[in-house]
Amino acid sequence: MGWGVTGTLLSGMAVWGGVGWLLDQWWDTRVFFPVGVILGIAVAIYVVVVKYGAVDPHPGSRSSHTPGGRGSRSRTQKGQR
Repeated sequence: MGWGVTGTLLSGMAVWGGVGWLLDQWWDTRVFFPVGVILGIAVAIYVVVVKYGAVDPHPGSRSSHTPGGRGSRSRTQKGQR
């Protein structure tokens, strides 16, 4: 998973930085390369959070969901609802 995150971050910077560099060469400017790199980092972080953000609970920990996916009833003291 670590290599996937690293590859996603590096490829985001490379792709969008490359697009910015190409725009700079085409329009003879110097602003799009840094903007492309920053945009690439932002998009890559978003992709990493969406793809790897959900962490599975530890096998021994308690969960409020049953194996079927339904939420279990909360445990209350006797006489309370």
